[in-house]
Amino acid sequence: MKKLIFAFITMLFVPLAHAAPEFKEGVEYSVVSEVAGSKPEVTEFFSYICPHCYSFQPLMDKLAERVPEAEINKVPVSFLGKDLGPVLQRAYGAAKLLKVEDKLTPVMFDRIHRQKKVPGSIDDVKEVFVANGVDAKDFDGVINSFALNGMISKYDKLTEKFNIRGTPTVIVRNKYQLNMGEIGSEERFYRVVEYLLSAD
Repeated sequence: MKKLIFAFITMLFVPLAHAAPEFKEGVEYSVVSEVAGSKPEVTEFFSYICPHCYSFQPLMDKLAERVPEAEINKVPVSFLGKDLGPVLQRAYGAAKLLKVEDKLTPVMFDRIHRQKKVPGSIDDVKEVFVANGVDAKDFDGVINSFALNGMISKYDKLTEKFNIRGTPTVIVRNKYQLNMGEIGSEERFYRVVEYLLSAD
């Protein structure tokens, strides 16, 4: 009798074990690398000049709150904005080196997309940094530094590695790329990322 009950209970759980996953490869996400990173990591490829990236920032901020165990990274691309692209890429790297990225990124987005004050050169970027509390000498010390040039090289290599052609593009654990057009809602965006952070 006990064997019969156990067999019945086991049968009840079989459908659960074989239930289709909520999200599917080729729909909500694509696999862009054979091997996933060893740590929970979400990387956003973006540009300050990109209006969609500007609108996307509140979602990334909320994602950081929802998955505090994950490392959230940004990679600025240089291919948007023509000659301005590399300038804004360098601006982001400088903000990271000066440890003011959390403060300067919202400022840069706001100036470009709400105030319509687009910096046209490194000198314009410097004015923004100084106006927001960065010492001019500190800015000058990093903007053409060996450390920043190394960061720019890394940004470009990552952009090439994942064949980034548009922004924002989100990569989870260096393996999964979100198909933003198929996700459909803010809540599903969070759930897809959470799903991929724990995927095999």
